[in-house]
Amino acid sequence: MFPVNVFSGLAALYIIIRAIFPISAGWLVKIPLIILVMAAAMKFQIIHLIGGPQFFAPKVPGLVTAVSGVLYISVYILFFLLVIKDLVYLPCFLFGLRFSQGYINAILTAAALGIGLLGLYNALKAPAVKEYPTKIEGLSEEARGLRIAVLADIHADKITREKAVKKIVDLTLAANPDLIVISGDFADGEVEEVGQGLTPLKNLKAPLGVYAVSGNHEYYNGWKEWKPYLESLGLNILENQNVKLKEGLFLAGVPDLNAGRTDLPRPDLNTALKGTEGSIVILLAHQPNMNRFYYGRHIDLQISGHTHGGMVKGLDKLVERFNGGAVSGFYEKDGSKLFVTNGASLWNGFPTRLGVPSEIPILILE
Repeated sequence: MFPVNVFSGLAALYIIIRAIFPISAGWLVKIPLIILVMAAAMKFQIIHLIGGPQFFAPKVPGLVTAVSGVLYISVYILFFLLVIKDLVYLPCFLFGLRFSQGYINAILTAAALGIGLLGLYNALKAPAVKEYPTKIEGLSEEARGLRIAVLADIHADKITREKAVKKIVDLTLAANPDLIVISGDFADGEVEEVGQGLTPLKNLKAPLGVYAVSGNHEYYNGWKEWKPYLESLGLNILENQNVKLKEGLFLAGVPDLNAGRTDLPRPDLNTALKGTEGSIVILLAHQPNMNRFYYGRHIDLQISGHTHGGMVKGLDKLVERFNGGAVSGFYEKDGSKLFVTNGASLWNGFPTRLGVPSEIPILILE
């Protein structure tokens, strides 16, 4: 988080110098505004101080998380708007043209807050169900037309509660999938705190079953407790295991890469793929960059989440760099396909979506 914190501080400093200092008002007005901007920019540090050991603090009330998230995002947006304005203003100034920056700064500030609120609104919206034709070479006739519903990154917490999860479940069931897979990041918080929010998952049903793997957030909040709880909801957790779906078609699953920092089972493709030789294999893995561990093993299709699609158009290019070059949609390398979903919900550390909507993909094998 260090580079992000530095950039947040610099963005806040630019806003203070270019938008608050020029205000024709006394320090009784300026100082509270400076404090507000700095507090918004340092959201993660402040939330961390009042909300526990995790930098995104799942114990903090949902309203506080949502408001601080909007202000944090608005700081970034206002920074970029002010930079654009100053780049336009500089040549005008050099050629003797003058205009009132105060009114423009006020308009840009209102626009930044408006965009921040829009981002939160978009993130809170129910996900869209989207069908994706998915061609797999060598697929048997029996498996053609198979509908796989993909859920990921539900992040049940103080914002995403039982009602929102129920909506996700209802939308998934309405799509009539043959198979439902969940690629991790179920919740932010411990089972006793936010487990109730995931109870609608017990209603998930599909002819070929409901399977899931762990995400990185499960290891922040006690996978030893979360695994049996999720299994009590009827989810089949694949932990370096596979299951036969159709003749010649297998679904395999591995734990998240963060398991490597614990004494819990780590991703082990050799074990996960045992008995699948010569068959079509779909791999369920939370992080898309799991595919860097294939080392010659053939995976026909990997299904992942983790990235939230980048959350903001433009920011997705940065997120892509940290995830093996994958952020949203289909990718192909050496005959293996990778599908990365935008996720079905929001993450409370950055509760926004701008140009990158949440989704429930339905992969239709062909």
